[in-house]
Amino acid sequence: MPFETILLSYDGSPHARRALDAAVELVRATGADLHVVSTPEPAMPAIVVAPYGDIATMPLTEEQIEEAAAAIREDVLAAARAAGIAEPDLHVRRGDPVANAMSVADATGADLIVMGRRGLGALGSLALGSVSQAITHRARCACMTVI
Repeated sequence: MPFETILLSYDGSPHARRALDAAVELVRATGADLHVVSTPEPAMPAIVVAPYGDIATMPLTEEQIEEAAAAIREDVLAAARAAGIAEPDLHVRRGDPVANAMSVADATGADLIVMGRRGLGALGSLALGSVSQAITHRARCACMTVI
């Protein structure tokens, strides 16, 4: 049974860009609807504060969130146009990227979540855990992780 609703978790990283290409190709092949969820994160790396391993980041301003959303929208629309598919629905959220992906997956009835394997970088992944791994563990639908 082909997929009907595909959700792409997208942060603009190189792995996410490859996931975007894969999601667009799946949409083109299956005719599925495409939704994209993104949670803008600080462009600077997270700082691990010793000895307890706390993470310190600067909160994003409204302007930074809007800039990130515009860049994501450009990436997604360019890929959709190049593939000749319908414009995807973009869901830009704040907060926890895993919770946001789960919320949008539930709201849209996604039957596949596509995401890149890495996005935060080595330090962020060690300290915060892998978003793709957490999504895979929590998802109630199929997941595809692109490297």
